[in-house]
Amino acid sequence: MNKIYFAIYNPATDSIEIYTGEKLKIIFNCTRLNNNVFLDDPLDIAYLHRLARDEPFNYVHFTLQPDGLQGYIEAMNVFN
Repeated sequence: MNKIYFAIYNPATDSIEIYTGEKLKIIFNCTRLNNNVFLDDPLDIAYLHRLARDEPFNYVHFTLQPDGLQGYIEAMNVFN
């Protein structure tokens, strides 16, 4: 099993790159993932951009949950 060495947000490609070994890299395209989220207010997209940039592991974690990034947006709207 490969260990995850690090994850980083790449602003040039708007993606999160996860490096799990010398030869394995997993890429999550944030633009495509964010397009699947319904936003009550278009400015709510800032929540996802900040999460991807500042906490790439958490972004990936929420992406892989059953309610995905939509659940994250809904929770942020409750708190704000």
